[in-house]
Amino acid sequence: MEQPTKQKSVNDADYDGRFSDLPDEMVHHILSFLQMRDLSRLSVVSRRCRELCISNPHLDLSNIDLINSDESSRSRFYSFVDRLISLRCMHRVKRQTFRLRWSFVAGGGGGDEYRVATWLQHAVNMGVERVNLELVFDLGKPFDLPLCFLGCNSLRQLKVDAGDGFVKLPSSYFAATNLQTLTLGPVRIEKGCNVGELLSSFKSLKRLSLDKISGIKSMTFTSPSVETLRLATYDDELCNISIVQEKLQDLFIYWTSKSGSKSLTIYAPNLKKFYWKGSAVDYYNCLRDLSHLLHAGMNLSFPTHQASCKHIFDKILHSIQRAKCLSISESFVEVLLKQGCLPFLFDNLEYLTVSRTSRGDLVLPLCSLLRGTFNLKHLTVSCLSTRGFANVTNSMPSGEFSFKMGYWQSQNLMFTRQLKTVALELSDREHEVELIKYLLKNAEELEVMNILCTSPVSSDLITEIRKYKKPSTKLRLWSTISYIKMHYFCVDHFI
Repeated sequence: MEQPTKQKSVNDADYDGRFSDLPDEMVHHILSFLQMRDLSRLSVVSRRCRELCISNPHLDLSNIDLINSDESSRSRFYSFVDRLISLRCMHRVKRQTFRLRWSFVAGGGGGDEYRVATWLQHAVNMGVERVNLELVFDLGKPFDLPLCFLGCNSLRQLKVDAGDGFVKLPSSYFAATNLQTLTLGPVRIEKGCNVGELLSSFKSLKRLSLDKISGIKSMTFTSPSVETLRLATYDDELCNISIVQEKLQDLFIYWTSKSGSKSLTIYAPNLKKFYWKGSAVDYYNCLRDLSHLLHAGMNLSFPTHQASCKHIFDKILHSIQRAKCLSISESFVEVLLKQGCLPFLFDNLEYLTVSRTSRGDLVLPLCSLLRGTFNLKHLTVSCLSTRGFANVTNSMPSGEFSFKMGYWQSQNLMFTRQLKTVALELSDREHEVELIKYLLKNAEELEVMNILCTSPVSSDLITEIRKYKKPSTKLRLWSTISYIKMHYFCVDHFI
């Protein structure tokens, strides 16, 4: 690592032993953890500290801690920031990162917007590479995405979080060739704005994330370079999403809808990860087989305005058929079973995670899903909080069937021949214990079984389970605390 360019003698009045022997890069990294108020105090400690504060390529501005301050304190803070930015411009300090956390409802006065716009322009002029804006507006107030960002050739990453307001995309577009990561939210798209044309103008864009999209009825993504796309919308007005991207590898969709006809079209022949959460659409079309798909995650609710969605769910299942890893919610598995879509052949599936979002009977949906998993090697069944999931009532029949060992034996499940690991959370003791015993007895290659016990388990039950364990199988029982510490259930974050 390079040593500081400017050395100080021991006799220098401004000598500071803490920083004199450290490279500038290391000191700048340390300074990046300081708030602006602390940075202003440090700048008056010595000449060396002042120079380091000015030359720091990472600038983090925030007025969040000034919300309850008086006008005099805010004025002194603004003056310090203005002087600091002026000195940085004077010394031509190239900015690598610029982070702005700013509340426009914190009593800063009407001049805040002009002041912030000036700072942003300075950042662009000094060749900033990464910008992170976390803004607090009055509810529903727009933030016009600065045109200087869209035309900034040095910019590589841009993230704008508008809080209770929303980011307003411009109607015109610029060919910003070097932007690689763009994260915006909430996003309000004005009528007449061709968002597909706007985004396709970023020829180097690799990662795109749009949160809480609203304002338009149809959206088409045709960017030639995007590899990761994340979309989230809660707006009933948006009816059609079309994704036609040759290089797309990771697709994450969160689309909830209460009414109206919705359609989703996908052409992504190189897709490797596909996660979809929210409401099922009325029309779904995958224009080409996802032959490269490795990971899939599904948590969809049944559209209440339709009597049947079997044809839609069949298409969805066929599009993820080649996945090697599947994370799926219990509620969606139940919907698939009720619609007559299960069993379904997942011929490549090796990793299966089923997340439980209710306390109903999981046996019939899970068994129907497992019938089509001939090559399964790793099975995880966990109970998750219902917060954030589709509200699907578990109404599978209870008490009409006997799910003892004999039931599981009669299913002739083929995946037990190569199953290697199991992680299972005990919630309904009787049914799940029978499944545990069945797997311990019949899984010929089983190496490890981890069982999470959310409440104390009797020694008799433990003894009964261990009777079925093979000598080569490691059987581990964990309490809730141990589970939290050890993270044995690797449930996908999306599901």
